[in-house]
Amino acid sequence: MSGVSGPTITVNGPSVPTDGVSVATADCPPGYTVTSGGYTSETTHAYSGPGDRGHPNSTNTGWVIPTPLDPTPGAAIHAWAICLPFG
Repeated sequence: MSGVSGPTITVNGPSVPTDGVSVATADCPPGYTVTSGGYTSETTHAYSGPGDRGHPNSTNTGWVIPTPLDPTPGAAIHAWAICLPFG
């Protein structure tokens, strides 16, 4: 039976505007793989939730969220990823 060494971590990505053309991402550190993710709003808009809007990136080392279309000035979200050590 193999065990997991090291901690599970949650990584917060940078804020991106919700103008419909941006992608919010949160990348795991080297040696970690993404297990799930989600996003959180940085404004009064109710954008937040688990990864139903997003998906792992192509290398399973981060979480990707296509931003919702909201041209409200200041509207932004950031992605978050839950990462586990790989190997």
